[in-house]
Amino acid sequence: MCGFIYQQKKKSNFNINSFLFRKASKLIFHRGPDSKSYLQNKNVNVFHSRLKIIDLNQRSNQPMTRNGYTIIFNGEIYNFKELRKELQKNFNFKTYSDTEVLLFSYLKWKEKMFNKINGMFSFVIFNNNKKELFFARDLFGQKPLYFYNDKNQIIFSSEIKPILVLKSFKKIQFEDKEILKYLHHNFYGDTKYTFFKDIFQIEPGRFGFLKKNKLITKKIIYKKTNFTPNIKTVNKIINKEIGEHLVSDVETAIMISEGVDSKSILDISRKVYKKNLKLFNLEFENLDNKKFRKEYYKKKNINLILKKFLKKQMFRNFKYAAEICEAPPLSLFTLGMINLFKKIKDQKIKVVLNGQGVDEIFGGYNLLYIKKKKGNYYHPDGTILSDNKKIFKYESKITSNLSNNLTIKRNYMAFNSKIPKNLNQYDKISMKYSIECRSPYLTKTLANLLNKLRSKDLYNFGHKKYLFRKCLFNQTKDKFYFNPKIFKQAPQTEYMLDKYNLNKIEKLIKKDNLCDKFFIKKNFIRYFDDFKIKKNNGFIIWQYLSLNYFLDYFKKFNS
Repeated sequence: MCGFIYQQKKKSNFNINSFLFRKASKLIFHRGPDSKSYLQNKNVNVFHSRLKIIDLNQRSNQPMTRNGYTIIFNGEIYNFKELRKELQKNFNFKTYSDTEVLLFSYLKWKEKMFNKINGMFSFVIFNNNKKELFFARDLFGQKPLYFYNDKNQIIFSSEIKPILVLKSFKKIQFEDKEILKYLHHNFYGDTKYTFFKDIFQIEPGRFGFLKKNKLITKKIIYKKTNFTPNIKTVNKIINKEIGEHLVSDVETAIMISEGVDSKSILDISRKVYKKNLKLFNLEFENLDNKKFRKEYYKKKNINLILKKFLKKQMFRNFKYAAEICEAPPLSLFTLGMINLFKKIKDQKIKVVLNGQGVDEIFGGYNLLYIKKKKGNYYHPDGTILSDNKKIFKYESKITSNLSNNLTIKRNYMAFNSKIPKNLNQYDKISMKYSIECRSPYLTKTLANLLNKLRSKDLYNFGHKKYLFRKCLFNQTKDKFYFNPKIFKQAPQTEYMLDKYNLNKIEKLIKKDNLCDKFFIKKNFIRYFDDFKIKKNNGFIIWQYLSLNYFLDYFKKFNS
């Protein structure tokens, strides 16, 4: 797990600024505080910061060069031990790292490597002598890969801020259409675009290369796995994935909630792999957490650590989250995760597992079962936004992916909406505190279930995620897996209505700010007045605040 920057000049008369590159690299030191390395020549600048998880020896530091090829890699290859045995026939290994396995996988199989490796990854492999450049990002986009490409240079980076520095000779501009898309649809986490002009993402499940200084990307073609999604098969897959995600040379923990998704990781870790891991849970001030009993885990000899997020911390965390996420903070939970991951770091934990992906794959969301109504999905009141004409351009793109078909809906959530936006915030905040966040249910094998599960596997006997619950009950005999779902939402409205916070919001609205470009101020004030009395329209108020702090922080890159 790490962060990296790759800068390559495309024209001989373009000068790479080493001082500026060093300045940019400091912005991602937090992603890998255990080791920082540079590789620089007249054509290329490379930086890598490493968080040591597998093979803690310095021999596994990056950039790593073998057979004339150099790799910079962010992520984990979970089946690296298995692949290493296969590759030993052809290559001499100098480390026990998954990085070396990944590089040799490329040298042996090229793009066919993706059907071999199981992991989360973004990486760049290059050979200056042969003028080769190869890059890729994993199926779900668990690890970010941003790029900037003009006639003079191409830049790849694990975060956006280094790119803003390296292109500082050009004024930073925000991408208005993406901001409007976010405001109108809450369409956060687009897989290609960012909120910055000319800065893009390599889309999840893509690889690519440079050809005649032109960036070429292609979709990774994964082989379809033939299996019947029954209890025996799915249990085997779940156990294998959790087992591989537990492999680490440092202490590992679990982010636990009141639901079955994260609890399944706990139960399989203990029952199958005999690992007793620490648990971390986020609490909100004044939210009733009685059902989440610490005594339950104490009786089972499990160390549960609770971290509370207070109302008075909201605005402090707002500013910090906008900086960290490089986008408008998505929700109150986003702000709360700052507290949670800080607590995890204080406990000297470097790896945490979470239950991301279960709801998308196994059909856990209520909205999956709500039929799409005729008409468009517009903001509650279009008059509140300043340029509706721009918004309407993107309406068809977004709503065309909405369907009453459960398989289509789940695929859309997994690859286009919910999962991308959640992964973005998880990665940025966890890595701010030098913590690797793993999602055992977001793998290419489990992705096959998106298209294989039948309606009765998703919803049966009044239970959503029926097959998943049945599988875990089959292994644990714990009736918890068929308990009614506890719906606990972050108290976003309650926090904003707190007297101290409400006064701060009112002061912010009254003064001119950058986000007023996207709102019709007089109409928004009407919404805010209504919010104070009726406690509705809270999400609109949140969007205003979120966008304000995002724009306010990043405007400094133009100063």
